[in-house]
Amino acid sequence: MDLDMDVHELLVMGDSDLLIRQAKSKWETRDIKLIPYRQCVQDLSKRFKSIKYRYITRFHNELADTLATLASMLPYTGNTHINPLKIQVQNQHDYCNTIKTELYGDSWYHDIKRFLKIREYLEHAKGDKKRTIRRLADGFFLNGEILYKRAPDSNLLTCIDSIEAEWIMSEVHSGVCGSHMNGYVLVKKILRAGYY
Repeated sequence: MDLDMDVHELLVMGDSDLLIRQAKSKWETRDIKLIPYRQCVQDLSKRFKSIKYRYITRFHNELADTLATLASMLPYTGNTHINPLKIQVQNQHDYCNTIKTELYGDSWYHDIKRFLKIREYLEHAKGDKKRTIRRLADGFFLNGEILYKRAPDSNLLTCIDSIEAEWIMSEVHSGVCGSHMNGYVLVKKILRAGYY
């Protein structure tokens, strides 16, 4: 693919010291299954003006691991063109990017709450949307003005809007509910606290 894009110099980074040394021909490849791959790498490397191999630790190889996982999920036939991925580094945690302020002041659960309260759909709701709201409403419970989500373990989670969610995430993440944590642990802790 790099050859098709007119790339002449290539830097290959990998977290397997063994494979990097084998690609550099510093160590011989003994595994019979890997010999054809090594030969392919050697043949392809002749087509570049310059190719360098660099070993990096697994800790610093998160992006490559993510891309490898993504690549293994996609079906690929030899002559299929794959558009290059544009990758951006975000300046905040990914769970912060999922929270958006609701338009027109309505919360994300407004339609469900309205349906449970007065058994009425919005005037612009058509067949599919009505069916979706009805199906979603089965998983919720309205007590007065507070909407709860029924969890699989029979607990009720309080539904919150984006403003409350941002406040709760900042409180939990800043250490009020324990130490500083990553996104997955943060979400689990918020769910355990009874919010959805």
